[in-house]
Amino acid sequence: MRGGRAISEFETFFWIVLAGVSVGLVFDVYRSFRRWREWGQLLTFIGDVLFSLFAMVILFYYFQKANALDFRFYIIWGSLLGLGLYLRIFSKHSLRFFFGFYRFLSFLAQLIHRGIKIPIRVLKFLMRPPYAMLQWFSLLFYRIGEFILVEPMKRVRKRISEWWKGLLPPRING
Repeated sequence: MRGGRAISEFETFFWIVLAGVSVGLVFDVYRSFRRWREWGQLLTFIGDVLFSLFAMVILFYYFQKANALDFRFYIIWGSLLGLGLYLRIFSKHSLRFFFGFYRFLSFLAQLIHRGIKIPIRVLKFLMRPPYAMLQWFSLLFYRIGEFILVEPMKRVRKRISEWWKGLLPPRING
């Protein structure tokens, strides 16, 4: 009994088989994503652990619906039957669908990337002349500043150096 009403054997069998089908579907999503992104060994290990935890949550949910977590041996057989049916009948088609979906997402991401790059390229093209003028003016101001400040400072430094040398006694060899 669940929630005050008795559930039939068919309903229990349905929930158990659906648990196996759901785990198979999640496995295909994970497997296709892992193959699409070409994960290495470490990410595959972490993904396998996370998939196992997620599969346990799915099984827990469906076993709760099937017979209030009254663990029986037929639950394992029913889940394996659902998983086997899914992998035998639907897996090939769902993998094809998922890879198509991932290709569509890649196309969409490239389209968005191009859409973002176009205004940036236009802005870069429009800003090229003002930037060139700013560069020219900055070089001009640098040269003017060099003429106005650096040359007189060199002359002042030379005068101070000569004045300082005049204060010191002359060097004599010997």
